[in-house]
Amino acid sequence: MRIPTLPDNVKVHPNVLSTIKQIAIIDNMKAGRIIQRIAALGFDPLPDTEECNSGIVQNLRKKKVFVHRLKCVDTADYRIFYAHKRSGMVCVYYVVPRNDDTYNKDSWHYQMIKLLYTQ
Repeated sequence: MRIPTLPDNVKVHPNVLSTIKQIAIIDNMKAGRIIQRIAALGFDPLPDTEECNSGIVQNLRKKKVFVHRLKCVDTADYRIFYAHKRSGMVCVYYVVPRNDDTYNKDSWHYQMIKLLYTQ
């Protein structure tokens, strides 16, 4: 699967591209929808739903990691975690399968999102 050119104001962490390629092996159409949604973030960074005020954001705040614009976007079976900076830059940090521990502070991706957001 070839990843299309994204808008200049969208930066994607390499792990996201790797995850999308893995998803494409199983379901190429689902991977395509995720890529389309990531590309659309460059033009409209607001999520389709309310701001992702999830357990991840609340737990990061408790640890004095002040998350201002970490949001998640629903793409059927996956969540896209990204930050929309005041400069207009959109940083995509993680694509996570939607399941019971998607927003759990003990999940493996919680630690990665925390690490990537604070860099």
